Amino acid sequence: MRQSIVYLLMCGLSMSVLSAKAEDTASQLIVTGKVTSSNVQVVSAPRTDRWNIQIQWMVDEGSIVEPGDTIALFDSGSVDAQLEQNEDSLNTQTLEMESKRVELAQAVADARSALKIADLEVEKARIEAEIESTDVSEYDKGQYKLALERALVEQFKAQQALEQKLIEQENTLQKQQIEITKLEENINYQRYQLTRLKVESTIAGVVSHMYHPWTNEKITAGTTLQAAMKVMEVQDIKGFKVDAWVHEIDADRVDVGQQALVSLDAYPGQSYTATVTSEVSQPEKKAGWGDSAYYQIELSFTDMPDKKLLPGMSVRVVIPAAQELSHAR
Repeated sequence: MRQSIVYLLMCGLSMSVLSAKAEDTASQLIVTGKVTSSNVQVVSAPRTDRWNIQIQWMVDEGSIVEPGDTIALFDSGSVDAQLEQNEDSLNTQTLEMESKRVELAQAVADARSALKIADLEVEKARIEAEIESTDVSEYDKGQYKLALERALVEQFKAQQALEQKLIEQENTLQKQQIEITKLEENINYQRYQLTRLKVESTIAGVVSHMYHPWTNEKITAGTTLQAAMKVMEVQDIKGFKVDAWVHEIDADRVDVGQQALVSLDAYPGQSYTATVTSEVSQPEKKAGWGDSAYYQIELSFTDMPDKKLLPGMSVRVVIPAAQELSHAR
C-alpha cells in the first residue's frame, strides 16, 4: 500500500514537471532567421534600352571583396554599339555645322555687301534727283526721280534679303546645335550606363548571390534578368545583426524591445542574447514557405558573439518568457 502511494506521488510530480515544461514551451516563440549586416551594398540589374539584360560575369559567392573591386559585369554589347554610332553621328554633325556656319556666314556677308551697294545707288540717285539746275531738262529730272524710286526699291529688297539670311543663319545653326546637344546627351547617358554595367564594390564585405524571383534559383553568370532585379549583395563583415521572420499568427507576440535567445546552426550548443530592434509593418509571402505571410523582424546582439560570423548563417531565435532569460547561457 505504501509503495502504491509513493508511486502515485512520483507520477503526480512527473506530470507537474511535464505540465510546467509544456507551459514554458508554449510561452516561447521560436522562429528562424539569418545573420545579416547593417551595412549592405545591393546590386541590381541596370536599366537599358532593352527589357532584359544578361550577366556576363560575377564574383564567386562567399568571396571577400574590397572597395573598388569589380564584382559584376553586365552585357554591354548594345550600349557599346549605340555609343559608337552616336559618337560617329556627333562627329558628322559637328563637321556639318562648321561647314554650314561658313556657308551661312558667307551668304550673310554677300547680303550685307549687296545692301551697301544698294545704299550707294540710293545716295547717287538722290543726289541726281535733287539737282535744281536749269541746264537739266524736265525729262532728265523725271528720269532721275524714277531712278531714285527704283534704287529705293532695290535697297528695300537688299534689306529684306539680309534680314532673311540672318534669320536663316540663326535658325539653321540653332537646329543643328539642338541635334548636336541631343547626341551629346545620349552619349553621356550611354557612358553613364556603361559605368553601371561594370559594378564595383563600395564596401569591404562578403558577397552573397540572390535568388531569381521567378525560378527561386541562385543567380549566376549567364542569367538574364529584367531591370531592377536584385543580383547580389555585399555585406559588411562588421556590425552583424539578425533578420528573422514571424508567422502572421504570432506577429502580435513580438514587440520592439523584447529580448530573445539566438543560437547559430554553425555553432550548436551556444546561445546569445539579442533585442528586437524593429518589425516590418507589412507581411510578405516567402517562396517555398506555403501560402502564409510573414513579418520580418530585426534583432541586434546584446554582446557580439566571439565566433566568426558570415552573412547568411542560419540562426534559431527564441523569444522566451521573462523568467527564462534570467537563466540564459
